Amino acid sequence: MMRAHRFTLADGDPNALFLLHRMLARLYPGSHISMFSAAEDALAQILDSGTDLLITNHGVGQLSGTDLIRELRVRGYAIPIIMISGSADGRREAMDAGATRFLDKRAAPRVFEAHIRAAVEVSDRASSRPGPKRSVAR
Repeated sequence: MMRAHRFTLADGDPNALFLLHRMLARLYPGSHISMFSAAEDALAQILDSGTDLLITNHGVGQLSGTDLIRELRVRGYAIPIIMISGSADGRREAMDAGATRFLDKRAAPRVFEAHIRAAVEVSDRASSRPGPKRSVAR
Protein backbone atom coordinates (compact mmCIF):
# COMPACT_ATOMS: atom_id res chain seq x y z
CA MET A 1 0.00 0.00 0.00
CA MET A 2 1.28 3.45 -0.92
CA ARG A 3 1.68 5.84 2.01
CA ALA A 4 -0.17 9.14 1.95
CA HIS A 5 2.10 12.10 1.37
CA ARG A 6 1.82 15.77 2.28
CA PHE A 7 2.52 18.07 -0.65
CA THR A 8 2.77 21.85 -0.61
CA LEU A 9 2.38 23.82 -3.84
CA ALA A 10 3.23 27.53 -4.12
CA ASP A 11 2.56 29.27 -7.44
CA GLY A 12 0.94 32.57 -8.32
CA ASP A 13 -0.62 31.01 -11.44
CA PRO A 14 -3.95 29.33 -10.60
CA ASN A 15 -3.74 27.19 -13.77
CA ALA A 16 -0.33 25.85 -12.74
CA LEU A 17 -1.66 25.06 -9.25
CA PHE A 18 -4.64 23.23 -10.75
CA LEU A 19 -2.48 21.15 -13.11
CA LEU A 20 0.07 20.26 -10.41
CA HIS A 21 -2.71 19.34 -7.99
CA ARG A 22 -4.33 17.12 -10.59
CA MET A 23 -1.03 15.40 -11.40
CA LEU A 24 -0.19 14.76 -7.72
CA ALA A 25 -3.70 13.50 -6.93
CA ARG A 26 -3.40 11.01 -9.81
CA LEU A 27 0.14 9.88 -8.91
CA TYR A 28 -0.43 9.71 -5.13
CA PRO A 29 -4.12 9.09 -4.37
CA GLY A 30 -5.14 9.82 -0.79
CA SER A 31 -2.34 12.33 -0.24
CA HIS A 32 -2.92 15.78 1.24
CA ILE A 33 -2.16 18.61 -1.19
CA SER A 34 -2.02 22.21 0.07
CA MET A 35 -2.02 24.98 -2.55
CA PHE A 36 -0.92 28.58 -2.05
CA SER A 37 -0.70 31.60 -4.34
CA ALA A 38 1.75 33.32 -1.97
CA ALA A 39 5.05 31.93 -0.67
CA GLU A 40 4.44 33.53 2.75
CA ASP A 41 1.32 31.40 3.21
CA ALA A 42 3.13 28.25 2.10
CA LEU A 43 5.93 28.99 4.58
CA ALA A 44 3.46 29.47 7.44
CA GLN A 45 1.73 26.18 6.63
CA ILE A 46 5.02 24.25 6.41
CA LEU A 47 6.24 25.73 9.71
CA ASP A 48 2.93 24.82 11.34
CA SER A 49 2.26 21.36 9.87
CA GLY A 50 5.32 20.24 7.92
CA THR A 51 5.31 18.75 4.41
CA ASP A 52 6.98 15.91 2.54
CA LEU A 53 7.63 17.86 -0.66
CA LEU A 54 7.46 21.51 -1.72
CA ILE A 55 6.95 22.54 -5.33
CA THR A 56 7.30 26.28 -5.82
CA ASN A 57 7.53 28.80 -8.62
CA HIS A 58 10.26 31.41 -8.82
CA GLY A 59 7.94 34.42 -8.56
CA VAL A 60 5.14 33.78 -6.09
CA GLY A 61 3.97 36.75 -3.97
CA GLN A 62 6.03 39.19 -1.92
CA LEU A 63 8.37 36.43 -0.80
CA SER A 64 9.94 34.80 -3.86
CA GLY A 65 10.18 31.05 -4.32
CA THR A 66 13.93 31.40 -3.89
CA ASP A 67 13.43 33.23 -0.58
CA LEU A 68 11.01 30.49 0.52
CA ILE A 69 13.61 27.81 -0.22
CA ARG A 70 16.36 29.74 1.55
CA GLU A 71 14.17 30.33 4.62
CA LEU A 72 13.32 26.63 4.93
CA ARG A 73 16.97 25.58 4.56
CA VAL A 74 18.12 28.13 7.16
CA ARG A 75 15.53 26.64 9.55
CA GLY A 76 16.95 23.15 8.97
CA TYR A 77 14.27 21.68 6.71
CA ALA A 78 15.76 18.85 4.65
CA ILE A 79 12.64 18.19 2.55
CA PRO A 80 12.94 17.81 -1.22
CA ILE A 81 12.10 21.10 -2.95
CA ILE A 82 11.38 21.46 -6.64
CA MET A 83 11.53 24.93 -8.21
CA ILE A 84 9.53 25.37 -11.41
CA SER A 85 10.17 28.46 -13.50
CA GLY A 86 10.47 29.83 -16.98
CA SER A 87 13.04 32.34 -15.74
CA ALA A 88 16.55 32.06 -17.16
CA ASP A 89 18.03 33.19 -13.83
CA GLY A 90 15.73 30.92 -11.84
CA ARG A 91 17.85 27.76 -12.06
CA ARG A 92 21.02 29.25 -10.58
CA GLU A 93 19.11 31.16 -7.89
CA ALA A 94 17.04 28.10 -6.92
CA MET A 95 20.00 25.75 -6.70
CA ASP A 96 22.07 28.32 -4.76
CA ALA A 97 19.18 28.71 -2.29
CA GLY A 98 19.00 24.93 -1.72
CA ALA A 99 16.44 23.56 -4.19
CA THR A 100 16.70 19.83 -4.75
CA ARG A 101 15.63 20.08 -8.39
CA PHE A 102 14.82 22.74 -10.96
CA LEU A 103 12.34 22.27 -13.81
CA ASP A 104 11.66 24.56 -16.72
CA LYS A 105 7.97 25.49 -16.70
CA ARG A 106 7.74 24.51 -20.37
CA ALA A 107 8.82 20.90 -19.71
CA ALA A 108 6.53 18.06 -20.80
CA PRO A 109 4.17 16.60 -18.14
CA ARG A 110 6.06 13.27 -18.16
CA VAL A 111 9.23 15.18 -17.20
CA PHE A 112 7.41 16.77 -14.26
CA GLU A 113 6.11 13.35 -13.20
CA ALA A 114 9.57 11.78 -13.33
CA HIS A 115 11.11 14.53 -11.20
CA ILE A 116 8.24 14.46 -8.71
CA ARG A 117 8.49 10.66 -8.36
CA ALA A 118 12.25 10.92 -7.78
CA ALA A 119 11.78 13.63 -5.13
CA VAL A 120 9.08 11.59 -3.37
CA GLU A 121 11.42 8.58 -3.30
CA VAL A 122 14.05 10.75 -1.59
CA SER A 123 11.44 11.91 0.93
CA ASP A 124 10.29 8.33 1.57
CA ARG A 125 13.87 7.13 2.15
CA ALA A 126 14.57 10.02 4.53
CA SER A 127 11.39 9.39 6.55
CA SER A 128 12.18 5.70 6.94
CA ARG A 129 15.59 6.36 8.55
CA PRO A 130 15.83 6.30 12.34
CA GLY A 131 16.72 9.47 14.19
CA PRO A 132 15.39 13.04 14.33
CA LYS A 133 13.25 14.20 11.44
CA ARG A 134 14.34 17.72 10.61
CA SER A 135 11.85 17.81 7.76
CA VAL A 136 8.81 17.85 10.03
CA ALA A 137 7.88 20.88 12.11
CA ARG A 138 5.96 20.31 15.30
